[in-house]
Amino acid sequence: MATKTTDLSGLWLTPLVVAARMPILWYEALNPDPGARDETNRMVAEKVAAAQEGMLAAQVLFGRAMAENAAAIIFGRLPRTTARGTAEAMVNASLAPAARRVKANARRLAKR
Repeated sequence: MATKTTDLSGLWLTPLVVAARMPILWYEALNPDPGARDETNRMVAEKVAAAQEGMLAAQVLFGRAMAENAAAIIFGRLPRTTARGTAEAMVNASLAPAARRVKANARRLAKR
């Protein structure tokens, strides 16, 4: 399994997103109206969804690599994947959903 490098450059936008969200979160904290917590609810839901997507993507890659290696060994071939390549692909796959959301949040919050 060849490792595919994922574009994680969006993760560098994280401080920008945090800085843009801080005034919104302060406002929500100082005004205890449950209906005014849209940004907090969105933030938590996005993080949970990104974590779930990342974990699933990493598990799928791990399972695929294990199955390919097992099949290669059974049929007397050398495994095509290495532990390093599999680990790198898993890290990239698990961070990709978070990177996409950070980029989207940076675009959305910059408009405010």
